[in-house]
Amino acid sequence: MNISFTKVTFIGCLVFGILTNTFAQDRNQAEIVIDILCSDSFAGRGYLQKGDEIAANFIRTEFKKVGLKSATKDYFQQFYLNVNTIPKSQFSIDGKQFKAGYDYLVSPSSNSGKGKFKVFYVSNKLLLDPSIDKKIKKAIRKGFVPVIPQYDSKNKNIVENIAAIKECNNGKVIVFLKDHLTWSVARNQQDVCEIWLLDSVFDRFSNTISLDVKSEFIENYKSQNVIGYVPGTENPDSFIMFCGHYDHLGKMGDAIFYGANDNASGISILLDMAKFFVSNPQKYSIVFVAFGGEEAGLVGSYNYVSNPPLSIPLNKTKFVFNMDLMGSGESGATIVNGSLFIKEFDELVEINNANNYLPKINKRGKAANSDHYFFSEAGIPAFFIYLMGEYKHYHIPADNAKNLKLGEYYDRSFLLIRDFIIYLNK
Repeated sequence: MNISFTKVTFIGCLVFGILTNTFAQDRNQAEIVIDILCSDSFAGRGYLQKGDEIAANFIRTEFKKVGLKSATKDYFQQFYLNVNTIPKSQFSIDGKQFKAGYDYLVSPSSNSGKGKFKVFYVSNKLLLDPSIDKKIKKAIRKGFVPVIPQYDSKNKNIVENIAAIKECNNGKVIVFLKDHLTWSVARNQQDVCEIWLLDSVFDRFSNTISLDVKSEFIENYKSQNVIGYVPGTENPDSFIMFCGHYDHLGKMGDAIFYGANDNASGISILLDMAKFFVSNPQKYSIVFVAFGGEEAGLVGSYNYVSNPPLSIPLNKTKFVFNMDLMGSGESGATIVNGSLFIKEFDELVEINNANNYLPKINKRGKAANSDHYFFSEAGIPAFFIYLMGEYKHYHIPADNAKNLKLGEYYDRSFLLIRDFIIYLNK
């Protein structure tokens, strides 16, 4: 009988699992980790109240508990970034107070703004007026705030007029209506105080806007990656990396962006994997990295690739497996870089099909959308896996531990990734 190498590997994995007689995954513990990372005391794992540092300290403690060795000085690799923060945010129209994070957002790059202003609703017809900047200037001098409706971003004239409005409104307040709200992190601060208001809560006949927004731009904010490893049994100077980012968006005033799926879920499975591979060391050393600064533009992983720990040289890193958005799975998974590293992708699919782990696995090409990116740009094979399903909360406060419930696909994705890493060690 002609048995493929992958099938032999798969059989070997089964035997390996039986012989080790250790747990495969611990969903209950993963849920506890998500609850902790998404608690109010972690402040959204961002840059207000040092939420990212609180999270990094927690992960370092967990690394020590499971028995990972430190690859740096006490597990941390520090880096610095500039970041804009919004410590205070209040916004109301005609006396009606709107809820931060749900009814409105302050643009991540917004400056401070405070006061009471008259509403100047800019109609779609007016957006096409070539002299709109003059009308906006006149309105601003009279104490009005322009409220910009949703517009066709492909219309060149409108786009040019929007730019003119922003220019003449420099240093003032401006409101943009949105059909939905998602937030992010900014590493710069603009001159204007910019509000994003949900279109469905805005009345075109409103009269007065009141706001009190405080923005604080922090230069050279100190953050950190958290790094641990399990030494290899045969080739300890060669490495396979697990990674995921622990940071999220933090707070906007009183609104907390908890980041349960993005990416407390990835950190929970990272810690779960660490427990397994401490008990089941492989031929190559297995590195575990919880990256900071991902939401600010992959800052932590860029710093790692630019300045790798001396004990883990890049030219000895054989593969990177990045896990982000790991809380669903009913619709399968997508592998970024799957179309670049075809041999490895085909093996992953065959492992999945042989065990019926996930409904399907899709492949994508190169994308700078998570911490795998700078590794593959440096020539290191790297996958980024994210799970797909019914859970849709993303970059909003509703992405919280209460709404995210891990199910059987957490277990299945764990086993799929575990088996793939064992395959890489054969």
